[in-house]
Amino acid sequence: MATKPKKPAAPAAPHPRPRAVVLAEHGDAPVKLNADERALLQEALRRAEDLRGEVEASVTSFGRWLLGAIFDDDAAAALDNRGNKSVWRELVRRAGGPTLRISRRMLFVALQVAARDKRIADSTWRGLDAGRKELLLPLGEDGRLREAAQHVAKFNLTQAGTREYVRGLLAQEGKAPAVRLTVPRLVGKVEKLKETIGSAAVLKRVEKLKGEVDAKERERAAAAVEELREVLGRIAKTLRSKG
Repeated sequence: MATKPKKPAAPAAPHPRPRAVVLAEHGDAPVKLNADERALLQEALRRAEDLRGEVEASVTSFGRWLLGAIFDDDAAAALDNRGNKSVWRELVRRAGGPTLRISRRMLFVALQVAARDKRIADSTWRGLDAGRKELLLPLGEDGRLREAAQHVAKFNLTQAGTREYVRGLLAQEGKAPAVRLTVPRLVGKVEKLKETIGSAAVLKRVEKLKGEVDAKERERAAAAVEELREVLGRIAKTLRSKG
């Protein structure tokens, strides 16, 4: 007796993101804390800074070792994408596997930051943390990295602000990164947005905010919402169109 072909499994629903992350990414206001909570927060911040320092020191040390041991302190060779060093190619091949449990991204970032540190004789670049240095790497050229580091330091940009700054620079040159999007990811983004601003509590808060700002600010906010509605409408129309 012939068996019926199995139906293809439905794509997994996007895993909901933590609410705290969603709120933080949408400009959530600072949370009011009591004295005990403020003390706990300060301790958490101290321990987090210790962790950041340890991780950054380890990544920086590893990158410098890679640069010296594998590339003979030749920063130009380390930045050469042709990858003609046998040991380096084998490390990249193993990255993310059972014998090298760090990602290829981390491997490349450690080496590239070390190479740029060697080439860029600028105290502002050197003083920038590894996380923001990584975000500046797509700019590519030493001079641009130096100028960008000075801008980031001058305005004390966060990592999110640094990412947007770099995207803006690349977009001006027509080099904006390609958008990586699938239908499940699109649905997930829309659901996250709906979760963030679509609740009755948010509508109630907007009603209260309406009386706290002037007419110009209200119109600005309303126009932004209208623009978002138009964008979502175009996306929905595209998805429903044939072919």
